[in-house]
Amino acid sequence: MNTVKLTDKINSNKTVVAVGNFDGVHKGHAALIKKAVSLAEEYNCTPAVWTFTDYAPKKDAKHIIQPRERYEIFKELGLKLVFENDFSDVRDFSAGEFVKNVLIEKCGAVYAVCGFNFRFGKGASGDAAALKSLMEKNGAKAEIINEIQINGITVSSTAVRAALCRGDVELAAELTGRPFSVTLPVIHGRRIGTGLGFPTINQAYPDNLTELRRGVYVCRVEADGKTYRAVTNVGVKPTVKSDGVSIETHIIGYDGDLYGRDITVTFLRFLRDERKFSSLEELKKQIEKDKKRAEEEQI
Repeated sequence: MNTVKLTDKINSNKTVVAVGNFDGVHKGHAALIKKAVSLAEEYNCTPAVWTFTDYAPKKDAKHIIQPRERYEIFKELGLKLVFENDFSDVRDFSAGEFVKNVLIEKCGAVYAVCGFNFRFGKGASGDAAALKSLMEKNGAKAEIINEIQINGITVSSTAVRAALCRGDVELAAELTGRPFSVTLPVIHGRRIGTGLGFPTINQAYPDNLTELRRGVYVCRVEADGKTYRAVTNVGVKPTVKSDGVSIETHIIGYDGDLYGRDITVTFLRFLRDERKFSSLEELKKQIEKDKKRAEEEQI
């Protein structure tokens, strides 16, 4: 899969382009992309996606997934090309200019696929119906994907963010089709967990990632080719204090050195809120309880 910055001069083959932000690449996004891939096969075109380089461009919106995971999912869904624009590149384009100058001329789109709530053009003046009409005026086609609901909830990036902020990682997994996870380098901590008999790996929670409810989670960790149960605290460790929000994970049954390595922590279940304990001994007793609960969980 290739990524093309649309400020570059390109000569694109004919494409079917899925259009949108695709933050979180949730089940609604996946349906949209799969339709584009299917149409590309039917029309003998290259399946592609157009999106923003900064794929959470709204004010104060943070990413749901990390860039590397987003590209991996795009590839898994069958996309061959990713066309990217910085928001500043296109924010002053009218809806008509966006379709003609970007989708038709730059991306080589003969077909565009968008979601029911897609907005584009200066001041978000264009909607999904406008995209369809403008594509047809330029001799191309477009298809609109209807909303998807799960348990009465419309699948959206907003719904996924809200679930993560509540610590409802199970609902977030239902909406996206995969558990929420982070892949980050392991950094040195203060080794307090080791002193308590529960060695941990420490990772810094990214500032640009949607805030996860602070607290303790049952997790899964991949290390050295094996899958382990884990207990993870997301927060500021109020009993011992820390700088910024950290991810501190005790990997059950693992004995090794992971410093400096990128490790994926997958969040499966919320256990309890983060809280301050009166002593390290009280903290140790609670960790023992958390570990026991994690050992009973299916991973």
